Amino acid sequence: MECQYCKNVFSTNTSLTNHQRTAKYCLKLRDVKLEKLYTCDGCSKSFSRSYHLQRHQKQCKSNDRLYELESKLAQVEKDIEIYVKEISQKNIVIQEQKETIKELQDKLENIAIKAVSRPTNMTKNTQINYINQLKPVTDEILLDNAQYLSIDHIMKGPKGYAQYALEYPLKDRLLCVDYSRRKVKFKDKDGNVITDPEMTGLATKFFNSIKDKNQDLILECSEKLKENFGDEIDTIVKIFDYKAAIDQGSDGVKSDFHYDFVKHMCSQTIKE
Repeated sequence: MECQYCKNVFSTNTSLTNHQRTAKYCLKLRDVKLEKLYTCDGCSKSFSRSYHLQRHQKQCKSNDRLYELESKLAQVEKDIEIYVKEISQKNIVIQEQKETIKELQDKLENIAIKAVSRPTNMTKNTQINYINQLKPVTDEILLDNAQYLSIDHIMKGPKGYAQYALEYPLKDRLLCVDYSRRKVKFKDKDGNVITDPEMTGLATKFFNSIKDKNQDLILECSEKLKENFGDEIDTIVKIFDYKAAIDQGSDGVKSDFHYDFVKHMCSQTIKE
């Protein structure tokens, strides 16, 4: 029996029918597309039947290579997660030593600030005038400005987060009145003046307001850095440390990161 399209000859009608239904070259002559193709993920070859694909995949070297790369990528991601956890644990262990160093640094900075000459008219009344001019800090203000947090701020660490805070949500809303004690003043939503040593309350609200945006930016950045994983491992670890610090800060934990952030905030808003 002869195929009327490609002129091939077959011994039975069943063979002819099967040929006209599945043979790619015959279908191409009729400009007919296969209803369904089974494609190999490794080498992109297509098959008209699933068992043909399965038979091919057992021998396809490209497919084996794809599985190997996927396995390596999964292992790399696990290694990053383990490494980040180990670094976080080490930071907790050495935190007391860092805090001791920080106390000494703070004392030296305070001595230096006291030594700087100040205008003779910087009286208590002048400080009160600054406080009266402060704008209220509200949850809405903090959340609405989170959109302006950028990966550039994050990369700078505590200093960059302080830069973002003073450029956006806390601009003209915060005053440091005692640098040695890291004591700040701000107004709440009702206009009441709040005294907040070490920014204990305000820092927690601030970290909580940027927590989600901070996480999105860090995850997006880390995905890009994975392309050059070997060269960027230190950067990836650093930004994940910042993510952990913001998460802890949003829960009210005063970490080494918290004290560095508050120091930068106070040094730029001090009016003693």
